[in-house]
Amino acid sequence: MLLRLDRHCESPKGTKQSVYFNTKPLFIIFLFFLLSLTPFTNLHPQPSQPNPDSIPFAPAVNYGAGDYPYSVFCADLDGDIDLDLVVANAGSDNVSVLKNNGDGTFQPKVDYGAGDGPYFVFCADLDRDTDLDLAVVNGNSDNVSVLKNNGDGTFQTKVDYGVGSAPRSVFCADLDGDTDLDLVVANRNSDSVSVLKNNGDGTFQAKVDYGAGDGPRTVFCADLDGDTDLDLAVENRYGDNVSILKNNGDGTFQTKVDYGAGSDPRSVFCADLDGDTDLDLAVANAGSLNVSILKNNGDGTFQTKVGYGAGDGGPWSVFCADLDGDGDSDLAVGYRDGDDVSILKNNGDGTFQTKVDYGAGDYPRSIFCADLDGDTDLDLAVANEESHNVSILKNFTITYLLLLAPLDKDSVSSIADFSWRGVTDPKLNDSVRYNIYLSRSIVFNPDSTVVYDSLPDTTFTDSLDLKLWYWKVKAYDKWGAVRWSEQTWSFYVYLCGDYNGDGQITVADVVYAINCAFRGGPCPIPYEEGDVNCDGKNTVSDVVYTINYLFKGGPKPCQNCP
Repeated sequence: MLLRLDRHCESPKGTKQSVYFNTKPLFIIFLFFLLSLTPFTNLHPQPSQPNPDSIPFAPAVNYGAGDYPYSVFCADLDGDIDLDLVVANAGSDNVSVLKNNGDGTFQPKVDYGAGDGPYFVFCADLDRDTDLDLAVVNGNSDNVSVLKNNGDGTFQTKVDYGVGSAPRSVFCADLDGDTDLDLVVANRNSDSVSVLKNNGDGTFQAKVDYGAGDGPRTVFCADLDGDTDLDLAVENRYGDNVSILKNNGDGTFQTKVDYGAGSDPRSVFCADLDGDTDLDLAVANAGSLNVSILKNNGDGTFQTKVGYGAGDGGPWSVFCADLDGDGDSDLAVGYRDGDDVSILKNNGDGTFQTKVDYGAGDYPRSIFCADLDGDTDLDLAVANEESHNVSILKNFTITYLLLLAPLDKDSVSSIADFSWRGVTDPKLNDSVRYNIYLSRSIVFNPDSTVVYDSLPDTTFTDSLDLKLWYWKVKAYDKWGAVRWSEQTWSFYVYLCGDYNGDGQITVADVVYAINCAFRGGPCPIPYEEGDVNCDGKNTVSDVVYTINYLFKGGPKPCQNCP
């Protein structure tokens, strides 16, 4: 087997060598396929640390890839709903496909030939037949290979299209508004991005180049200025900046505008980080050992960068995704030199907490976040250059918690039966517990809120005081995973026969009922308070029923209700 020497040294700009350059493709995609609710079918390892500030990821499970894997992408390649892996292997000039068994474990790789030095792979439906094809950037042959899917996760022989010099990444997106997906490629040595428009059938027109910064390595397509077409964000390694090229609406682009990033940036990702609906930038900087956040002003211009420490291994990739299930986008960072990946949790406003590290393989070059095991939270797939494998770190964050009963603004007769949908069991040899919070106000003041804590089940019954209550539920486990219910609901507690709502059944209620039935007076709210015979109405028969109960020893109101 031939060995490529000096693979950790990138060639000087403008020259070519038959070595594997030290590059880091960014794994980028808008849509994370959150599909299926398939339960776990196998035993899972426990998280390595019960740190309340961490996300409960299980220890890495490794799967073999090709030689020197530089990028990984997660997508449903065989049409069975779960997400498979495709890996670009710079050392073996191929891509590896690892099919998902449905539970986040993977079959042995199947390899497909690519060009010389495939650095990056992107999955998308390029020929409009509904399955996902592959676009592969080949850094040493200055082209991009398209491998069409046969519909079952196997692939046809590659077709190559020329791009610029030393391409390092590709993104598939509809750039000209004709509904098919075009290609845009970042070319490190020619300081450009190449746009290849789709003919509609997965074949592509000759490239059109647009100037970028000094040494562009990764490109991301997103609507940055809010005009519905897709613009380009390009990270420039040698320029220590990011270039924004706005779309004219037809897949042609305006002259770049540059924004400073950190030292030696290696990847860029676009996402709404501060919750204001426009898309911000996250840039991984290998030289300054941090991630730069550039907030969008709402028009595709950006504020000055703010840096967050990301370890001393040299960040080479960043991926934005909601990893802890709280609705905002966190940062997942891969390192070129080391054996860790880092997670920086979002505070909800586009500022980030201190990183927490998780073990991966040797030299984790790239990272992708996706629901690999079908439990609705996002797991990690990491391509490890030196260990020639992919690490899977399953996320055991507690998932979606839905209140079931009592329903919002429903009425219950004194005894309240609570129920909620149980969260996905993370199977960590530790059962999930629940707290119910009850308040007379929508504001849950600690001094006036009733808490039923450490409940093991998803149902609970208790007798409550009358009138309106608000409630919500918290699920938690010993690993620090917490999930609040998606709703805060209210319900009304009433005493059947208590027409006037004073908490007891007396002659005053008979008078109230007579006024309601005969004199146009107010009627009970909710009506169930006065529907003592359970016929669904407040009528004279309810007055008679109540008189019989109070004066003749008749049955209690609502006693015979179904």
